[in-house]
Amino acid sequence: MQPDGHEARPSSLPRTRRMAPFALLFVLVAVSATALAVPVRGKVELAAPAASEDEATHEFYWRVWNGVVDPRPARAEPPRELSVILVGGAAAEPVGCNHSLRGGDFMPETMAVRPGTALRIENRDGCSHELHAEDIPDFLPLATSPGNTRDINVPEGGPYHISDRLYAHVRGVVHAVEDLAACAAVGDDGSFVFEGVPAGTYTLQVLRGEEVAHQAEVSVSEGEPLTIDPIAVGAAN
Repeated sequence: MQPDGHEARPSSLPRTRRMAPFALLFVLVAVSATALAVPVRGKVELAAPAASEDEATHEFYWRVWNGVVDPRPARAEPPRELSVILVGGAAAEPVGCNHSLRGGDFMPETMAVRPGTALRIENRDGCSHELHAEDIPDFLPLATSPGNTRDINVPEGGPYHISDRLYAHVRGVVHAVEDLAACAAVGDDGSFVFEGVPAGTYTLQVLRGEEVAHQAEVSVSEGEPLTIDPIAVGAAN
C-alpha cells in the first residue's frame, strides 16, 4: 500500500520498452565485436606457364568437360591455381575455405584444410566425378553426382594428390595446414581478399600445387583494413 492508501500499480510501460536498454547494449556489443574483424586485401602477380609444343598438342582442355575442342594456349589462372591462406590466430574453424568441382576441374586445384578435419568438395558440374587419392587412407573412388559433396578426412602430412577416375585431367593438391585460419577469395587478376580478419599476427601463404610459393608474416590491427603489397609468383615448374 502507498501512504495515501491506494494500492501500488505495476508499471504500465510496455515490456518491450522496459527491455530496450538491454537490447541496445546487446546490439552495441555485437557491433563492437564485428568491428574488430577487418578486410585484408592484396594481389598475386602470377607468371604464365611456358607450354612446350608437345604440351600444347596433348594437354587436356579442362574447361569443356566432353573434351572435344582444341586446347587453348597456356595462361595463368589465379582462381584455379592458387590458394591464399592465413595461418594462426584463434579461430575455432577456418573461414572461407570452400572447394568445388566446377567447369570440369577443381576450383581451386590447390586446396587447404586443417589436418584431422574433413575436406568438403562440392560437385557443381553437370556430370559425376569419382575422386580418389592413393596417399590418403580410405579415400576410394566413389561416385559423386551433380549437386552432392564428398567429405574426405585429411591426416597430417602431405601435400596429398587427388585425381578423378573418370576424367584423367582432373587433378588437385591438398595441403594439411596446422592452425589454418582463413582462405581468401581470389579473382581472375590475382587480387585476393579475406573479408573479416580479427586483430592478430598471422602467416600469409600462397600455395600453388605442391609448393608454398610465398610466405610472410602479417599483422592485423583492430578496425584498420590491411592492404598487402603485390606478391610476385613465378611460373610453375
